[in-house]
Amino acid sequence: MRSISLLVAAGAAFGILPLSGRLGVVFGAGAAVLLGVLLALAASFTPNALAVTGGALGALASGVLANNGPAIAGAALMLGAFAERTWRVQGRDPRLVHALSAACAGALAGYLSTRFAAADPLVRGVVVMLCAVLALAPLLVPADDPTAFALDHLADEVSEPAKSTLRAGAELRREVDESVLDSDTAGDSRRAWKNLVRLARARARLSDTSKSESAKRVARRVDQRLADHVESLTRMYTAVETRSAAELSLDDGSLENVQVKGATLDDVSDAIVQEVA
Repeated sequence: MRSISLLVAAGAAFGILPLSGRLGVVFGAGAAVLLGVLLALAASFTPNALAVTGGALGALASGVLANNGPAIAGAALMLGAFAERTWRVQGRDPRLVHALSAACAGALAGYLSTRFAAADPLVRGVVVMLCAVLALAPLLVPADDPTAFALDHLADEVSEPAKSTLRAGAELRREVDESVLDSDTAGDSRRAWKNLVRLARARARLSDTSKSESAKRVARRVDQRLADHVESLTRMYTAVETRSAAELSLDDGSLENVQVKGATLDDVSDAIVQEVA
């Protein structure tokens, strides 16, 4: 689903941007920034300020560099759109590969979308789809989950016991499988993770305040709430996985079919052996 949203956003960006000059300076620039932000949000898989900023800057840079060639403009657009995801890639070399893949994919997509901007609608549609697929290239480099990444960085800004709690929350986020959740539980899970991140940010801000008694009391209260959130999420995922395993253990229809077929084949084999003997 997330890849599909990126495909749609990339197709819209590379399909419309080469024609944005026809909208005039103001509307053309506004459309470019809007498309750049949408592409960045789709690439980030989560709404955040860094993604919006990167997408807007990438679109502006693309417009400024357009006179230097569509390939350079496309590379600037993709680098800005994937800036937030590049930041979440673990390790210097993988991060460099991620940035290079975004730049190369953007350069090729920018060239193709501009080169065939005046082509027949069918040809242009194929080119836009190709550009959208090219935009998926950076996804081949794995990046950390946005929530886990945020919790890990916030853990560096707080003291114990909040630090350990946030580290545990980040590890839990990386390990869980959201696909096992039903729609209602998934909605509760998303809200719980958002609340956890908000609490973590509030706790980090408390670390920067004066060490008054009231601030310490509030910090202890927030620490307890953080622990409660992580414990509740852990308990929820454990219960869901236990239920899923129990349901699978009850679904023994395929096992019974295999056993019946195995017994039938054994009988046939015995009959053949007896006939040959």
